[in-house]
Amino acid sequence: MIVMVSRIRKTLTVQQRATAFEHTNKVAAEAADEERRLREEKNERLRRLRLAAANTHSQ
Repeated sequence: MIVMVSRIRKTLTVQQRATAFEHTNKVAAEAADEERRLREEKNERLRRLRLAAANTHSQ
């Protein structure tokens, strides 16, 4: 049996679109923050490794 969904039921209200837009922006901002945090952690690990290597060579 094929069920036809009316166009009215599929159309989002202005409030629903705004809510979806805000949610999408929130998710994107959280992903960017997570990426930034991971990059900073990676840079910190690399800095420590460089310092350890420099200390090893200088001894």
